[in-house]
Amino acid sequence: MTTTPKFDSIEKERQLKAESESWDTTVVHDAEDGDIPIIDVSDYFVSGDKSALESVARQLKAACEETGFFTLTGHGIPTALMDATFEQNRQFHAMDTDDKRMMLMDRADWPVGGVGYLPLKNRKLPSRDKGNINEAFIIKCDNVLGMDDNQWPEKNLLPEFRDTVQSYAKSIRLLALRMLPIYAVALDMPEDFFSDGFDKPLYRLRMSHYPPVEGQGSEFGIAPHVDTSFCTILAQDQPGLSIFSERRQCWVNAPAIKHAFIVNSGELLKQWTNDRFISVKHFANNNTGKTSRYSIPFFFNANPTYKMTCVPSCCGPDNPPKYPPISYAESQGVVQGE
Repeated sequence: MTTTPKFDSIEKERQLKAESESWDTTVVHDAEDGDIPIIDVSDYFVSGDKSALESVARQLKAACEETGFFTLTGHGIPTALMDATFEQNRQFHAMDTDDKRMMLMDRADWPVGGVGYLPLKNRKLPSRDKGNINEAFIIKCDNVLGMDDNQWPEKNLLPEFRDTVQSYAKSIRLLALRMLPIYAVALDMPEDFFSDGFDKPLYRLRMSHYPPVEGQGSEFGIAPHVDTSFCTILAQDQPGLSIFSERRQCWVNAPAIKHAFIVNSGELLKQWTNDRFISVKHFANNNTGKTSRYSIPFFFNANPTYKMTCVPSCCGPDNPPKYPPISYAESQGVVQGE
């Protein structure tokens, strides 16, 4: 009888950190055609047709099994909303540092951890020994936390910030939910397979600023890592993301296509699918020119208390589950609401 190993969140974090520190990132190539597949979901989103769903699911299956990243087009998020959100991102990071630090993440007088302002040279998300050369503003919602539980700039400082960011977050949340049937069919499961797990999903929205630097050196905008999410939906205003191509066995620079998203599967989807879907190694460079780079990743997860049991199509007598049923909260070693 095969026994599924127990899950230790602390050991998992230690393992991921050790692995990332062993990666050689000194040589990075430009992406070639096919390195990052382009998936257009417009036909399926507009028609809802079963054949359209099956077609886009086949593309997503190949992407998640072979590359782990894909460019998402035809997603239906208004370009005006994307542009407005990037403008608010720029305005936030242009504020006086003292004003931003009034919303400092994990400050003692704010009851919710993991939300607010993360300064330059931070060593969090992911946790690393060297500081990341970026600053960010982060909001989080789940089955307990809502928009009012997050920190926000005063209206007199950024009058349009909260309304714009809330609208964007809600739109991307809806997009992520609309993608779930595609993931389900890609895994040879019914369209509604993931529905129960995402009745009240956890998500984080990170509005990041990468200031220009003179040469890359040994520092990163975001240190090499894999995401712990189900999936991540990234908007970026210019290139700066580098991923490890499992197909080519080398690092490649991901292009930035205006008003498209880069989507990647994360560690929890990898575990949920018994390692069938890839959790991709990646990092972010700072812009080495004279202008800042901005990005807005959306980290999407199941309801924090939902137990993720191995997808039935991903295990069997000859391929037993490698991971125990586990919730997102348990996987992160956190208490609900932290």
